Amino acid sequence: MTKILFTNTNCSVNKGSAAQVISTCETLRTLIPNLEITLMSHFPELDSKLCGIHNIKVISAMWLRLPHVRVWHFIYYRIFHLLFNILWAILFKSGLNQVAIKNPIIQEYVSADAIIDLSGDSFSDGKGGFSIATDSTILFGVSLKKPIVIYSQSIGPFKLAMTALARYCLSEASLVIVREEITKKYLEEIGIESPIYLTADCAFILEPAPFKMINDILLEEGVYPTKKPLIGISANEMLNDKENNYVTLMTQIIDYVIEKLNAHVIFVPHVIGIKEGGKGDDRVMGEKIYKLARSKENVDLIKGDYSPEELKGIIGLCDIFIGGRMHANIAAISSGVPTVATAWSHKYYGIMRTVGQEKYVCNFKTMNFEELKSKVDDLWENKEKIREELKVKVEDQKELAWHSGKLVRDLLNRKK
Repeated sequence: MTKILFTNTNCSVNKGSAAQVISTCETLRTLIPNLEITLMSHFPELDSKLCGIHNIKVISAMWLRLPHVRVWHFIYYRIFHLLFNILWAILFKSGLNQVAIKNPIIQEYVSADAIIDLSGDSFSDGKGGFSIATDSTILFGVSLKKPIVIYSQSIGPFKLAMTALARYCLSEASLVIVREEITKKYLEEIGIESPIYLTADCAFILEPAPFKMINDILLEEGVYPTKKPLIGISANEMLNDKENNYVTLMTQIIDYVIEKLNAHVIFVPHVIGIKEGGKGDDRVMGEKIYKLARSKENVDLIKGDYSPEELKGIIGLCDIFIGGRMHANIAAISSGVPTVATAWSHKYYGIMRTVGQEKYVCNFKTMNFEELKSKVDDLWENKEKIREELKVKVEDQKELAWHSGKLVRDLLNRKK
């Protein structure tokens, strides 16, 4: 029996992370016989649902029992989680007998044959990142002399004060596998000497749910088929601002495609918030935009909580897609759906470049209606050509995603 531990991810609220967990699980199980996978979770109750379906064991990553209050979880993650990781790392480096400690988190690390870090894009100090938290889990794993695999990631940038620690942790990893060239170049620039493997995002190989299941979901959501072009939207709550510029812009583009293309628009949320007031929930952002749209009868909102496979099935029905969440965009392009990405990170440019679609990326900080409209017009006019291009490029990405799994398999074989 081979045991692998997934860290720094979830399989519930963020469907992009869930897509990575499920895809990595299926890839490794295909390549490695008798594989047991455990997910170290900050939300074990939530993660257990999808993990149970995919036979992934879930264990709480919480060193302390805390009240179910948002501020306590924030303080814990920002302070106590990394302090406990670093403290144990120091103790084990100093010779403490790891087997004698009966804590379930420690025992899960001790019994693992490899630790796979699935941070996605949070191993950074940019928007949405907190690099020292990832550093602390790597240091903890290294102190136990476990192979650490940085898997399917877009990494950086790091703050100047954090760069040396990140460089050390990445150099201690057994494998550093990145999903786009911008990250690879950045890591080389900051002096990572370990081999850096450029492959593809693991979610390219995620299979959509069957059509009947998708049809049933749409009927339950009150979304009925029409002969109009279907435009998918992934509204990203992270892009909201006090001036509501993002909301205004997305409302304008929806009104435009409905009027010009006689289109029907469907919002597909890729992150389901669990915070007070709907913060972090893409459905809340979709509602804001919907309320401002002129032709509401031509707009539908997906309101339920669905798996990444189900969401990919819905996205695959679209004629074109406009996405603020990168894994919603990956679900689209891997289904052959021409896509415009509204970017807040280098990962959008890097991943869209891998399939020859970088020209269809807009920087959310600088984009305006004319730029977005121009890209949507170009996308629509060339959609058939783009679909043909994606057929070839996506197959290349799938092969590279499988190569990531083979690198892990080969690592484990060398460690036997």
